[in-house]
Amino acid sequence: MPTVTFLGPFYETRHKTGSWVRGEQVEVTQEWLEDNQRFLPRKKFKIEGGVSLPTDKKSVIPDENWNRKDMISWLKGKGVQIGNGYLTKSAALLLVQRHINEGDLD
Repeated sequence: MPTVTFLGPFYETRHKTGSWVRGEQVEVTQEWLEDNQRFLPRKKFKIEGGVSLPTDKKSVIPDENWNRKDMISWLKGKGVQIGNGYLTKSAALLLVQRHINEGDLD
């Protein structure tokens, strides 16, 4: 079974994957790890055992873990028109989803 350990910086934290205590090893299923690993930054969580997946920003499709600047670069690289005004991160995510739904993932 894979184990996940919260490394800090705080003693305890509430995260979208649950509540974590620094230094406490938590056994998780491989399925849980595959679904949630992208939400566990390597600076704050240590993953041992099981098959871990890379969690770099270099994933194929931008998600909420990407920053706004990188999303805009990805959209421009795909030829998506983003307009002349300021584009928020949530608006960029909507453009990404729209682009994906159109089926043009070259």
